[in-house]
Amino acid sequence: MRLIILNRRRLGVTVIIIGLMLVLFGLEKKFDGRLRYVALMQNNIYSLTKYDVPELNFSYKLPKEWTTQKQNFGGNEIIYHNDFSSEDASIHGFVQVWNIKEDLKSFLDKSKELNNQYAQYTDYNVAPVVVKNHEGYLLTYTMKTSDSAKYKGYEYFLKDKGKFFRFAFYVRDVNFKENMPTIFKTIVETFEHNE
Repeated sequence: MRLIILNRRRLGVTVIIIGLMLVLFGLEKKFDGRLRYVALMQNNIYSLTKYDVPELNFSYKLPKEWTTQKQNFGGNEIIYHNDFSSEDASIHGFVQVWNIKEDLKSFLDKSKELNNQYAQYTDYNVAPVVVKNHEGYLLTYTMKTSDSAKYKGYEYFLKDKGKFFRFAFYVRDVNFKENMPTIFKTIVETFEHNE
């Protein structure tokens, strides 16, 4: 009899632990969204403006306070380009759509070799990501330019049929804050593609 009681206690403790784990997992998901909201507010970002690109069937959002400027490049490689800059000019970057059928990973490897001619890269990392069912890569690095300025780069590349989407964010090393990668990820996750 004593053995049966001990097993019931273990079973009870196990059920309680599993229940607590499920509760904590649920709370973590709830707080993740709030933490992103707090990260945006800490950087004076209170609302996002939607940018629709109907000719390419996609949209994304950027902070309302940021300035943007579309550019048109000749040729048919870069078919969409929109520069952006934060209000205090500490963050700048762009959103692009590339019309390239080449494998994305090999494209990134070639780009790295080419870019090494113009700047020194350290802490270079390529990690796979998935955003809204689009597989791709996140490039993170520190870049030292010819004028000895250091910039942190966060670039998201998302694959699509015959093209890819690129979200690039650059911050001068001295202006970089710990919560900025969360801001960048939040912006990229506003990406919507209607096929």
